[in-house]
Amino acid sequence: MCDIDGTGHHLSSAAIFGTDGAVWAKSGSFPEFKPDEINAIIKEFDAAGTLAPTGLFLAGAKYMVIQGEPGAVIRGKKGAGGICIKKTGQAMVFGIYEEPVAPGQCNMVVERLGDYLMSWQAFLDDNLMCETKGLHLFAAAIIGHDGLVWAQSASFPQVKPKEITAIMNDFSEPGSLAPTGLYLGGIKYTVIQGEPGAVIRGTRGLEGNVTIKKTTMSLIIGIYESMAQGPCNMIVESLGDYLLKQH
Repeated sequence: MCDIDGTGHHLSSAAIFGTDGAVWAKSGSFPEFKPDEINAIIKEFDAAGTLAPTGLFLAGAKYMVIQGEPGAVIRGKKGAGGICIKKTGQAMVFGIYEEPVAPGQCNMVVERLGDYLMSWQAFLDDNLMCETKGLHLFAAAIIGHDGLVWAQSASFPQVKPKEITAIMNDFSEPGSLAPTGLYLGGIKYTVIQGEPGAVIRGTRGLEGNVTIKKTTMSLIIGIYESMAQGPCNMIVESLGDYLLKQH
C-alpha cells in the first residue's frame, strides 16, 4: 500500500493469502471475500482458463479475466480499475487498483512482491526445511517484525497477529511471555531458557518444541518434534546469525 515509485499513487487495497485460502495479511480496505471466491481463484492457478467463462469474483464484484501468466499470475479488469494476483510457493499476493493507477503499475507492485516472497520461500526450503544429520524440522517460517509472513512451510500453523505481537514484546521485554506461555496457531509452549532479546525457546514436552531467532528485520521460527533440541537450535540460530551479518 506504499507510494508506487514516487508517483503519489497507491493501490486501493491489497492482501496476502496462503494457497489454502487463509489470510496472512490484508489492508483495511480489502473487500470481505467469500470462501468460494478464493477457492475459484486457487482452482484457476491449478487449471488455467476455468475463470474465463464466468469471470473472477471478489466480494461479489465481477472482474473480466484478461491475459495473465498461466499458473503464476491472474489479471482482471472492472471498468477503469482491476486486479492482479501473483502466486508464490505458499501464498497469493492480491492488488486491487482504480484510476489513476495504471494496470502496469499494479502488476509491477504485485508481481515484484510475489517474486520477492518466492525468493524467501526457496531460501526457507533450502536452509530450514533441509535434512540435517538425517533429521528435519517439522515446520518453519520467516516472519517480518510486523507480522507479515515472508515464507513458511506447508506444515507451519496459521499464526495470529496477537501471537507475533506477544513474541516481539518478549524480545523487547524478556520474560513477558513466561507467565502466559508462547502461542503459535493457538498451541501453547512453555518458555524455557533462551537468550534475552535474541532467542526464544519453548517446549511442549514430548509433543514438540520451538526455537525463534530474531534478526534485524525478521523472526526465524523452527518447530520440531522428533528432532533433538540442539540440532533445531543450531539450524534456526545459524540461519539467523547469517541474516544478521547481511544487514
